[in-house]
Amino acid sequence: MNIAIVGTNGMLSKALTQMFYAAGNNVEVWGLEKPQDYLFSQFYRCNLLKEELNYIILAKNDIIIYAAGAGVQAELSVPSSLIYALNVSAPIGLTLKLKDIRYKGVFVSFGSYMEIGINKNNYAFNEDEIVCSSLPVSNDYALSKRLYSRYMRDFSASYINWHFILPNLFSQNDIQPGTRLLPYILQTIKDIKMGIDVQPRFSTGTQFRQFIMLDELFAVICRSYDKSLLSGIYCVGGGEQMSIKQLVQRVYHYYGIECKDTWFGVESRRDGDIPSLLLNGSKLYSCIGYEPMQKIEDLLSKFIFNY
Repeated sequence: MNIAIVGTNGMLSKALTQMFYAAGNNVEVWGLEKPQDYLFSQFYRCNLLKEELNYIILAKNDIIIYAAGAGVQAELSVPSSLIYALNVSAPIGLTLKLKDIRYKGVFVSFGSYMEIGINKNNYAFNEDEIVCSSLPVSNDYALSKRLYSRYMRDFSASYINWHFILPNLFSQNDIQPGTRLLPYILQTIKDIKMGIDVQPRFSTGTQFRQFIMLDELFAVICRSYDKSLLSGIYCVGGGEQMSIKQLVQRVYHYYGIECKDTWFGVESRRDGDIPSLLLNGSKLYSCIGYEPMQKIEDLLSKFIFNY
């Protein structure tokens, strides 16, 4: 099968490229920067904000996955204009151009459960409740994803399009030190195991979240293709549901390290005012008969983690 992934070197684009390539597919990667440290079939350099893609080449693919974006990592300072350009304008332009040239494959894009907005109950939202949500959003990233999802709700074309709304994603390759939560935890564990005096810093950790593994998202896409899933918006539910603090505690416990209460409440996060973010994945499950179910310990067991 021929796969095109628009976006390079982000956690999502990198992981999906690796998985599709390892499964024996021809994987084209389109982006501003050449892929680093992972295998692919072809690379096409392009600037999504300044130039038009070569749609003659792009449209030859069975599946086109839009995995570019901005503002995903809260700790990184990204101009609001770039967030809306990559999360709204660029994918809308791509969908319309594919419609104009009568593309016949499958187009895949992603939303985020940040679109739900600020809510206080541990309630799992379905697709209609998310797209039509009147709850206030907390930042430009969430608003940009909400705008694009609302566009995709009413978009129609000759090709199949799936817009998957995602919870938190973890990847077994996501272990390099950085701004994301899991790599940060793993780095502190490595330091502690090496005898380095570190004092990890977390938010209060009271936010109740949903977590799935990236290989499960890969399975969702493959299963959707095999089942000829109809165009539409689908929440990817399942996975584990717990607070950020519970997640942190379980990771430390897995490696036999005491997780101290004094480590929490010393950092603030842009999404700290959202007590709960959960997705109801029953619609997708009813269509493809699959739902993520891995636990965080399943992911940790796959790490080659030397210290």
